[in-house]
Amino acid sequence: MAWKQSALKVQVPPSFSFASVEENLRRSLSSLGKDVSLQSSQKSESLHLEIKVSERVTHQLTLLSPVPSRLKAALHPKVAIVIDDLGAEEKFSQELLAWDSPITFSILPFTPFCKTLAGEAHRKGKEVILHLPMEPHGYPQTRPGEGVLLEEMDERRLLRELSKDIEAVPYITGVSNHMGSRLMEDPEKLKVVFSELKRRGLFFLDSRTTPQTLGLQVAQSVGLKATERSIFIDHSSTEEDIKHQLEQLIQISLSKGKAIGIGHPHPSTIKSLKEIIPKMKEKGIEIVPLSAVMD
Repeated sequence: MAWKQSALKVQVPPSFSFASVEENLRRSLSSLGKDVSLQSSQKSESLHLEIKVSERVTHQLTLLSPVPSRLKAALHPKVAIVIDDLGAEEKFSQELLAWDSPITFSILPFTPFCKTLAGEAHRKGKEVILHLPMEPHGYPQTRPGEGVLLEEMDERRLLRELSKDIEAVPYITGVSNHMGSRLMEDPEKLKVVFSELKRRGLFFLDSRTTPQTLGLQVAQSVGLKATERSIFIDHSSTEEDIKHQLEQLIQISLSKGKAIGIGHPHPSTIKSLKEIIPKMKEKGIEIVPLSAVMD
């Protein structure tokens, strides 16, 4: 006798049990005589069945339990794309407004178009966040711009400046740090800022401008909803490097179920995103607003 061995994997509906499937299969096979046998081995989320004819394996059947919710999330990965430093110019902002994809607009306070751009983005259904200037290492030689939160500020001054920054950009749902490599390492100053963000119902995106950032740690301590970026899209402004970073973003989303990429209004970034976003969708990746991937 000769035959091709068959192997099949089947996902069992929630209403079925491994035991009932195995029992029914044994009952059906028993009518074929003693030469046909069935052996089984079970794990937590699968049942492996092996059918033999005259002690030779003819069929292998693996039953799989319903996909756990954590795996369902991974099967429908999400990517949030945040464009920082908006508000200073109109050309690229207007192009982003015309896109169907829900790009998140991260707008700097006190820039020429910050209020009008926030209003336009809001009317078009785009998510708007405040790109909050914070003191970096090397300040004042490195300057984050108007509205910066400084290490030397006491609680009253921090809250006053933060309030001005928030009022400068309407319709925001959250905040991210612009620069801030020094302030993001100071737990006491962050606690003041994050407690106020929580009070206002805002979330926080840590841009991770320093490896020693305490963003998520302090956010958790005050109960602020927060997460951190996965990757900077355009640390290098060459198209080749940007596309490489976007491929990395795709791989992170496929492996972890979600990813956050931060980019800037550069011609090479805009061009690369226009090319790669359709490819993301082809892979089953959903482009979402930042709030959709917040922890």
